Amino acid sequence: DDDGDPDCFDCPAGSSCSGGAAPPAECSPGAFAATPGLSQCERCKPGTTSGAGSVSCDECTAGTYATNPGQGECTLCPNPLSSGRCDVTCSICKEGYYLKDSSADPDDIFKNPTKYCKDCPPNAECSRNTTVATMRVSRDFWRGSSRTT
Repeated sequence: DDDGDPDCFDCPAGSSCSGGAAPPAECSPGAFAATPGLSQCERCKPGTTSGAGSVSCDECTAGTYATNPGQGECTLCPNPLSSGRCDVTCSICKEGYYLKDSSADPDDIFKNPTKYCKDCPPNAECSRNTTVATMRVSRDFWRGSSRTT
């Protein structure tokens, strides 16, 4: 300012302030500052994300995931996988598919989705997260057991 003293800056929520005469720095995507006056932004937890200058993190929506802390955006699940809200991986099958082996390790499902997620058979109903055991058949059709398609 004109009297030779350094300018002072407010440090709003959504930014961090290193102190002194440095202006506030907006939190980067994947980080947040919930309250004013913080010296550093916090990283979002896995399963969540944020945009630049955020005061909180948002949960990843169904069908997306965020594996790492501080991710700037949620990643779309690869076909034919899906996820629940706030998930860190995709380990369920999307609508139109069923999970062949519900005891499979989630990492194996993610690495080999077409090995585990199979096309819904004719006259069956496969909503998101259907397994062989939860698969429903159309009216006037039947299944031999809950372990068969």
